[in-house]
Amino acid sequence: MPPQRRRDRLTDKQTQALTHPLRVRVLEMHIRMKSRPLSVETMTAVLVETPDYRAVRAAEVKYHHDRLFDAKLLPV
Repeated sequence: MPPQRRRDRLTDKQTQALTHPLRVRVLEMHIRMKSRPLSVETMTAVLVETPDYRAVRAAEVKYHHDRLFDAKLLPV
């Protein structure tokens, strides 16, 4: 029988979701703005102003946002 997981531990799906740097950045943005949800357009506009993500497209942001949501790392 596998060991019982603690409720505060990340699942394998959550851990895998956090392996991409853009996903981590999107999650950080949501954590900072916890008072309101962020749109893909808003996140993209903010990201293109940073050196590491100047060429990011909305489709990429949406894809990675959706992976975080699927992993239950973002609120409903």
